[in-house]
Amino acid sequence: MRATIIAISLAVVTLLAVSGQSFAQTAADTMYVSALNANGQPNLFNVITGDTTATGQRQDVNRVYVLQQTGSVDTVYYLNNTITMNQYYNLTIVGKINPTTGHPPVIEPIVNADNTTPDPFVACDTGNVTIQGCYLLGERPDGVALTTTLMTETGNNVTLRLDHDVIDDWYGGNTNLIQHNNSIGANLFITNCEFRNVQSYQWPKGAIYWELTKGPVDTLWYENNTFFCVNGSYFGSNWYAEYIRFDHNTCFLNSGPPMKVQQAVNEDIENNIFYGLLAHTGDSTLANTSQFGGKIDNPTLVVLDTLGALTLPPFNLTEADRHVNVLNNVYCWPAPLVNFWTQYNDTTHDSLIIPVFMNANTQALFKSEKGGSHLVAANNDSVDPGFASSLTGPALDSLVEYEHLQWLNGDASNYIWPQLPTDPTNLFAGVPKNWQQTQGYPVPENLTYSDQALLTAGTDGKPLGDLNWYPSALAVKQVPNEIPTQFTLSQNYPNPFNPTTDVKVSLKQAGVMSLKIYNVLGQLVQVVDQGFRPAGIYVYNVNMDKYSSGVYFYTLQEGANVITKKLVLLK
Repeated sequence: MRATIIAISLAVVTLLAVSGQSFAQTAADTMYVSALNANGQPNLFNVITGDTTATGQRQDVNRVYVLQQTGSVDTVYYLNNTITMNQYYNLTIVGKINPTTGHPPVIEPIVNADNTTPDPFVACDTGNVTIQGCYLLGERPDGVALTTTLMTETGNNVTLRLDHDVIDDWYGGNTNLIQHNNSIGANLFITNCEFRNVQSYQWPKGAIYWELTKGPVDTLWYENNTFFCVNGSYFGSNWYAEYIRFDHNTCFLNSGPPMKVQQAVNEDIENNIFYGLLAHTGDSTLANTSQFGGKIDNPTLVVLDTLGALTLPPFNLTEADRHVNVLNNVYCWPAPLVNFWTQYNDTTHDSLIIPVFMNANTQALFKSEKGGSHLVAANNDSVDPGFASSLTGPALDSLVEYEHLQWLNGDASNYIWPQLPTDPTNLFAGVPKNWQQTQGYPVPENLTYSDQALLTAGTDGKPLGDLNWYPSALAVKQVPNEIPTQFTLSQNYPNPFNPTTDVKVSLKQAGVMSLKIYNVLGQLVQVVDQGFRPAGIYVYNVNMDKYSSGVYFYTLQEGANVITKKLVLLK
């Protein structure tokens, strides 16, 4: 099953009542927030806005708000207003797993007296936002689906981090889950999350992240996530990103284009599973306009085009600047979808085009490596992973019905997939109406698969897709209740060893890190871990069963910080 235990490094609790609010405070950098009442005060917005000085400044701009659950009942944290980041600089919210139920805390919008709800949850034009270990529910307590956004970004160089969150039942209306506007240099790190039923009333809107900016974002980093029944793109852009990493993600059913950045410059798409995506496909009878990141008659999962206007000032990019890797991915269009397309063509227009992994234009760019670009595509195969039929059956039924209604009526403005009027009992069709009574969390789906060959098919020898469905493959555990004060790398233990040893790493701050092993010639032999990691202390169990006895070196790097130590494998 998908891992649900989240260990966060925090200080020891010291209770202190503050201003009559319903929270407790520890050291200066941590505030524990207790249960909140949907019909009274305080709520999460009031807790954060109340944590200010007399002049309206944050008591501590680096404060961590910890949603601490206690007792046998899961806690809901209600939000009645938008948290505006120009007042608070940085915002970090950390959810603690309920020790009895094993569920994360839920953040849910409140219904105000005028029937409004916060839109968006967070508006950021400065600082950084981290939300970790929470269940972000896009449905009001009265069961009304929201047509709102989780976050809008309007400032330069802001950073958003979502880690170990579940984002469920968000209906974007004519917007997107995370909207980035009129700024440059932003960063988005999404790790170990599941997005469930992210939809839109006005398809193809409803992207998880969309950039409408005056310049490029810096980094889009998606690692170890599951996208379950998502209508729009996982990310898209009218500009481009300096770097895109899409690694070890499980993508399960999607009506729209999953990755819509045509002018990718530095991009790694590796170790992913794409199952039943681009279900809306394309119609060759429509006008030959841009859609799905390509032509309507040429729907494709992987999109790449020439740099076009990016070769002009102020960007001045050349094709030689491009480094794109598309490696070790599998894709599948299951039979119910293909049968629907075929039946529709046989009985109606003969116009629907079955999508492809990489269209002819993109393939040509990879083969030619136009203008000195560095483009590599390898080990991308059409494979059915073998998800459980108890999951694929009802979920595919919903998707096919949605597509039938959409093509029958010409648009889907009256239908929200997978919560169709004809399919109200689908177990996987969103949040159950009585979820607070049934304690239906964590998620009901299980996206492990039966194809054993895929369990070692990654570029790192690990299972394809989201590794949280295979917790043992993560091979790392975070040490709770400790705050690292330094960037350190421990000596491995035992040493010498055969064939496994433990290595402890301390990361003083969140960032992109790597832990790699080299031989005495300086050649890389193993990538133990790399990616964006929150601050904390991590213990890695390193397995070198495939290597011969000898001296090796292991290196920890985060930004300009580098530490190297020696280990000895003795068989």
